[in-house]
Amino acid sequence: MEIRHLKYFLAVAEHLHYGRAAKSLNMAQPPLSQQIRRLEKILQMELFDRSSRRVTLTNEGQFLLEAAREVVGQSDHFENLAKALRMGEAGQLRIGFAASAMNWGLGTKLRQFRTAYPEADVIAHQMSVADQATALQDDRIDLAFTVGGLNYENLQVVDLDEEPLRAVIPSDHPLAGMETVRLADLSHETFVGYRFDDHLEDIIASACYRAGFTPKISFQGAQSHTLLHMVSAGFGLGLLPACDARMGADGVVFIDLEPPVPTMRISVVRHWRRLTPLAERMLELVKPKE
Repeated sequence: MEIRHLKYFLAVAEHLHYGRAAKSLNMAQPPLSQQIRRLEKILQMELFDRSSRRVTLTNEGQFLLEAAREVVGQSDHFENLAKALRMGEAGQLRIGFAASAMNWGLGTKLRQFRTAYPEADVIAHQMSVADQATALQDDRIDLAFTVGGLNYENLQVVDLDEEPLRAVIPSDHPLAGMETVRLADLSHETFVGYRFDDHLEDIIASACYRAGFTPKISFQGAQSHTLLHMVSAGFGLGLLPACDARMGADGVVFIDLEPPVPTMRISVVRHWRRLTPLAERMLELVKPKE
């Protein structure tokens, strides 16, 4: 027995007329009648009562009708799912992301992607930049949304945006009312910084070095929101990407830095040899429009 036999059975059961059923299947009536007879022979029971001029379901046919619908429905779903998988509209998409990439707007992009491809299974992991590079090399993620770029062999980087760094200052600090501040004017301050994000830490250290000082770090945390709260608690000032200001925190203010303003790149990274159809769809969605 094949799935097509069940489709023939359902068509006749729906129309209760061989001619109309054959037309709905785009086939001639005699072959349809033959296939129904073949199905009945396989099942060793009659599905339709042919004793009168009307076609009606037998008790056995009526009993099997719903089961046939379920099997055909599952078969159609399987076929559609396989097609979606082949076309890059279904399957599993594994991504790693840095916290600042999510604050930049990755969450909105993921929502758009999941709406466009409801059959896609998106698995997301928040990871440090170094861990993202390792995961790409080991084929544990398909795409990495990172900060500062990844200069590793076999990885390709697509820059998505560039975020300026801003000073994060307690709201009761003497500089809190300033619209802008020179980074050099913060040389005597104590800072909070990143612990696991080496790339962002390097960007901040380089910016301070160019401003003529080495920052004194009193606390290192893994998450931007942790640093915001530590600034609010008086542990020091912070230098965070402008996108992190969207999180907000009580007791802190964001102040623009005067030129030259250090910036942080938001990038998506892939392994140059591996790109699933679904990952390619995600790349198309997030790439800047020319």
